Amino acid sequence: MNPQTLKLFAQFCESYLPEASSSMALIQQHKGGAEVIKKLHKDQKLGHDITYQPVAKISWSELKDSYRGAWVIIQGDKGTGAIKASGGNTGDYFAVASSGGETRSMNDGRGGNVLDFLKGEIGGLRKFYVGKNTTAVVDKQKKRAADQVSADKTINQDILVRKFKPLWVKAITAAIADIKGHVSNQIKNDAFEKAKRKLDQIEQLQQGLEAIESGNKEIPQFIGTAVNTAILMAASHHYPEQTGNITKSYSRNYTSENSEGPAQLLKDIAEGDTAKLGTILSFFKRSLISG
Repeated sequence: MNPQTLKLFAQFCESYLPEASSSMALIQQHKGGAEVIKKLHKDQKLGHDITYQPVAKISWSELKDSYRGAWVIIQGDKGTGAIKASGGNTGDYFAVASSGGETRSMNDGRGGNVLDFLKGEIGGLRKFYVGKNTTAVVDKQKKRAADQVSADKTINQDILVRKFKPLWVKAITAAIADIKGHVSNQIKNDAFEKAKRKLDQIEQLQQGLEAIESGNKEIPQFIGTAVNTAILMAASHHYPEQTGNITKSYSRNYTSENSEGPAQLLKDIAEGDTAKLGTILSFFKRSLISG
């Protein structure tokens, strides 16, 4: 998938845009600062709304006791580092550092070893900032998980079409181009009746294309049918056992023997699986061409 597709996924899932970070504002201008803070946000649940206080030096007892759950952000001669007491019975400290490239980290039970590690990574340790962590990240993750459960229950073909409109438009446009090629060959072979039916099909696709591009809330029925077919076919491809047999009714609509496969497919797409959306789009285009 191209960058535009990835951007659409980010908008669809909503969730994974970076929140404003007080830690980033504190140290991002210093070499390695952005890399360290991103690492802590991603892997260590560093809060985004921490208030920091400058300190002259690290107090290991305070870091373990009154500052339990706190972070120490460190400005070094060659980069940025951070330390956190891990808590529990281990008494270990976690440290991470970067001089502008990939971060490096370590765990150790002795503060002196942690400082030696940081000095080796970022040179002399010049400034220290202490801030107590918050539950903001954990709280937000819980909310997102709850929202995702709700989203999983409501993701359907209408939402897919609205959220990824440029992709469906592109697929319909490509289908029209392919059908025009079929029409040209049919006319050359004097298959005029077949060509006429394909021309009618092109006209219908063009109307559907215009409806989607105009932002109509009502998706044309034949587009909805093609999307439904594509979802089931993609689900059968990725989750054959959970989808079961796919049958076609007299109304030309397809249904699956089991709903677990299609539901899992939509859940995967909601979580950012571009490959599975690509499978749906491929089956969607094929369905439009076959009529």
